[in-house]
Amino acid sequence: MFPERDRPSGPRIRRPHRLNPWHEMQAPMLTDCVVFFLSLLSLAGCAYYLTCIVAARRFFSRPRSAAPVSAVRPASILIPLCGADFQAYDNYASFCRLDYPEFQLVFGVQDPMDSSIPVVERLKENFPHCDIHLVIDSKAIGTNPKVSNLNNMLAAARHELIVIVDSDIRVEADYLSTLVPELADERIGLVTCLYRAGATPNWTSLLEAVGITGEFAPGVLVADFTEGIRFAFGATMATTKTRLSSIGGFAAIADYLGDDYMLGNLLWREGYEIRLGRPVVETMPPPLSFRSMLNHQIRWSRNIRACRPMGHFGTAITYGTVPALLNFIFFASPFTFLLLGAVAALRLFTGWYVGVRGLRDRILEKNLWLLLPRDLLGFGVWCASLTGWSVEWRGRRYRLQKDGRMLPPGERPEP
Repeated sequence: MFPERDRPSGPRIRRPHRLNPWHEMQAPMLTDCVVFFLSLLSLAGCAYYLTCIVAARRFFSRPRSAAPVSAVRPASILIPLCGADFQAYDNYASFCRLDYPEFQLVFGVQDPMDSSIPVVERLKENFPHCDIHLVIDSKAIGTNPKVSNLNNMLAAARHELIVIVDSDIRVEADYLSTLVPELADERIGLVTCLYRAGATPNWTSLLEAVGITGEFAPGVLVADFTEGIRFAFGATMATTKTRLSSIGGFAAIADYLGDDYMLGNLLWREGYEIRLGRPVVETMPPPLSFRSMLNHQIRWSRNIRACRPMGHFGTAITYGTVPALLNFIFFASPFTFLLLGAVAALRLFTGWYVGVRGLRDRILEKNLWLLLPRDLLGFGVWCASLTGWSVEWRGRRYRLQKDGRMLPPGERPEP
């Protein structure tokens, strides 16, 4: 309309610049990458759950060891005490009712005023036919008081075969007759056992109980399936005095927090096989506050981090429900919903197959759904275990070193 020179003057209207197509694609690409990563972690969890099922099927279908006459040999059962446990008398009495030809019970305390002493004295009165011995000795050989207690008790053990058991354990009458034959092979240095909770006095004990057979036991079975057992659990450690001496006795594990783990591991390093036995024992957890339960979980997780760093790192994939849940919360879609449902269903089936069908855990059977919130707690504990080396045990604070040894309160590691 106007010649170029007569064009009206005034503010120029800026046209919006078109965004670079790469910038337009960044947000969707980032979302897709996160969804893909979380989905990959969820599928890795599924692969782990399937491996648990295969490992459990292999273990529970294994025939029980026959008991030749030579395998039925006398045994000394060592039970270290530190204060009367929850339902202490019933726990100890279960060992007095064992259906086994000859065995000895050795209890030990370090404090002459220990509250468990009257319980043991009552046990002696009610089971006069049982060979029961109580050792009271405050001598210490290292930082771990339980190991010092065991070392003091060993001199009172009359038999070559020794079975070390935590004080909160309860057993069935056929416990020794099933356990001892598995040590008949000279290549086996130690036999350890899985366990389940026998009581849940409060809701925090219940939350910890479902984790024993629903989380801990599947991991043990996978380790047995993939590489073999290279450690032991305090619920049961059956070995001999000779094999114990071959690694330097209890003094070799006197400074470790995970004394049970190290006892099995040192025997494995010595060339022995560590066998996961068929007996399943029960632990009787006391009423727990949430804080004490959390401290126990973090202590155990940091101990695994020190003893098995790669295994501890790999534990992250065992919580497959966590990335699946995060995927659905932040990127809700039919795909993430279906993935969450599939992972949760497989997780619950794995817990049922291992804990309920295999280990006969009636507590888990009634509370199977708790495995899903238990996974969230377990993942949180795993994350917390990465943040330090301090642990709390029996009311005292220790600093855990990277090799699994623990330092007394206030002591610093040598440079």
